[in-house]
Amino acid sequence: MAHSLFGVTRKIIMTTSNPFFAYLSRHRGWLVPSVLLSLSLLVYLAGLQYPKSMFWDENYHVVSAQKHVDGAMYMEPHPPLGKMLLGLSEAIFQPNKDIDLSALLKTDYLKGGDKPDGMEFWAYRLPSALMMALSVWFLYQILFRITRYRPLAFVFSLFLVFDNAMVLHSRAAMLEGIQFFFILMALWYFVRVVTNNIAITLKHYLVLGIIVGLVTAVKINGLVLSLVYGMLLLEDKGKALLSKQWFAVAERMILSAAVFFSSLAAIFCLVFYIHIGLGTEVIPGKKYKASPEYLQSLEENGGFAFKTFRLGFKDNMRYSSEYADGVPRLDVCKETENGSYFAKWPFGGKGINYRWSKNTVDGVVKVGYSYLVGNPLVWLSVIAGILLSITLILGRFVFDLPVKDERLFMYILYFCGLYVSYMIAIAQIDRVMYLYHYFVPLLFGIINAALVFAYVFKNGISTSSVLTRLNLGVLGLLVVAMFAYFSPFTYSIPLTEAQFELRNWFSLWDIEVVR
Repeated sequence: MAHSLFGVTRKIIMTTSNPFFAYLSRHRGWLVPSVLLSLSLLVYLAGLQYPKSMFWDENYHVVSAQKHVDGAMYMEPHPPLGKMLLGLSEAIFQPNKDIDLSALLKTDYLKGGDKPDGMEFWAYRLPSALMMALSVWFLYQILFRITRYRPLAFVFSLFLVFDNAMVLHSRAAMLEGIQFFFILMALWYFVRVVTNNIAITLKHYLVLGIIVGLVTAVKINGLVLSLVYGMLLLEDKGKALLSKQWFAVAERMILSAAVFFSSLAAIFCLVFYIHIGLGTEVIPGKKYKASPEYLQSLEENGGFAFKTFRLGFKDNMRYSSEYADGVPRLDVCKETENGSYFAKWPFGGKGINYRWSKNTVDGVVKVGYSYLVGNPLVWLSVIAGILLSITLILGRFVFDLPVKDERLFMYILYFCGLYVSYMIAIAQIDRVMYLYHYFVPLLFGIINAALVFAYVFKNGISTSSVLTRLNLGVLGLLVVAMFAYFSPFTYSIPLTEAQFELRNWFSLWDIEVVR
């Protein structure tokens, strides 16, 4: 009966007597991602001017971005591309053109009390929020190209749009939203090349290297995307490897590695070349332990001279290394510790209270929070997908169990492998790490969760089962509803103590009400 009803409904929609529905059906190829983009832009860009004060790493990144605007020399632990884009946005829109921002050039951390009166932050925040919002297009295309099923690609793309933690963090003048755009672009390019059923050439390794170079030029942890090179090589020469054509495999490996890593390094160095070239003004007292040779070349030859770049690049790398060595280790005994163990991240721990504002209205105390708390349904779906993937992979390679879709299994192997590899790498780091460092594997996990769903419900997807569509519809609605429920943490909507505790679901989150 249900199948019959669905068939009738579909015929009604397709018929020319319903031109509106017929139009939607004919143009669903662009309509679905357009709806996603509209939702994403609304969620990430609405009210970007709030809060009116800085929080978390904005105190660092806004200062660095302004140094780019004013052409000041500076060094920082992260590569400069993200701050360059933040500064570019400020330079284009100039919301602070009538405000004296010279105080930002004299510090590396702007305290709230030292903020120039009337200073606006939305232009600094725009690149992260906008690029994060636009990146949902790449996620949708990745999922659709692999599964060829629009409902699945749409619903799991909602995971990126309606995750509270990623929305809060990316709506600030941070680096992650910018980096995620390039990460998903790299993954999309890989999937696009593979699904086009064309011969993989060195040009594809070149383009992939350029994109991964952009990822790495935002944050060094982007080097994990180098694993995508290995995935592309496996797609390129996997059959030759199985047939033991060792010479052909070795030849392509050497050539492709040279092309990929050369292009990655070239982009990374180009970003630093622009950064060093534009930063010609040395602020008194802010030399960042720059070598006398670098400062002399900067004065005599200018910022874009090759000698200046060579000396400046060396000093920047040294500064970054020394800064990393000085970062403290995780101290869970410290009362104000915001860091957490990587093993807690998949379950949402530890949440970070970026900022809060307390007000009393009619005798009722309410607090507006900017609390880094993830959408529980998204995060638990990701870890469930990873556990199912590991079980599937072990069953295939340890117990030689049959696989019902070899192609889909390979994609699951790729993205589960990216997730596990990142978590293993992060476990080796001694310095304190924070919940948002989990965002990169979370992206991998969202894709993997979608692929596991496609694998489990393969028959329902192939027959366009009403039950499968219903399951996806319910999942999508629950993701949006869960986001709405936790949105007070995301948009600083004031909560009473009782309302806060209703949202304090898991002790592992380690979040505390402000009294």
